[in-house]
Amino acid sequence: MVFPIYFLVLFVILIILVATVIIYFQVYKRHINKALGATEGKRTSMVPPYRVAIVMTIIVLLIGILISYFVGYVTAYKDYEEDVWVLAHSDIQTFYAEVKEVGENSILVEGIPLNDEKYQGEFQYDIWEEVSIYRQDTVIQLSDLSEGDLISITLLTDRAGSTNIFKIQLLADKK
Repeated sequence: MVFPIYFLVLFVILIILVATVIIYFQVYKRHINKALGATEGKRTSMVPPYRVAIVMTIIVLLIGILISYFVGYVTAYKDYEEDVWVLAHSDIQTFYAEVKEVGENSILVEGIPLNDEKYQGEFQYDIWEEVSIYRQDTVIQLSDLSEGDLISITLLTDRAGSTNIFKIQLLADKK
């Protein structure tokens, strides 16, 4: 496990502020001793140490809140980015169908009885350039499919819940 740099930054800031308070206490103590030793002359006043400690505590709290906000934001965004690209088994579905009609940019298919119930019946899909259509290992065009062809359709569901065709595979040509 990697030690988060945010903790290191917060620790360094805390050390600097504590050192500042300690140094201020020493300077204040020296100032008081000089003021008590000198009875004549003008005395300069210094801010009492408890006020400096209160101000430094507030500064540490504000810096801690800002760092916590930043760390939370970065961590949440990183987790979101990693989760977006992780696919579950339910995000990819494949079913088998017989081609009923092929249009210029669409296909009408009927799911075969071998499929689950939700993939039986007629479905019409719009086919875009991103959809890969294969005959064995060769890429073919949508126009190469014809009525009666047996195909497998692989659907991909994204995190927004929309389902699109990822790939069409021609299983067997008509005889």
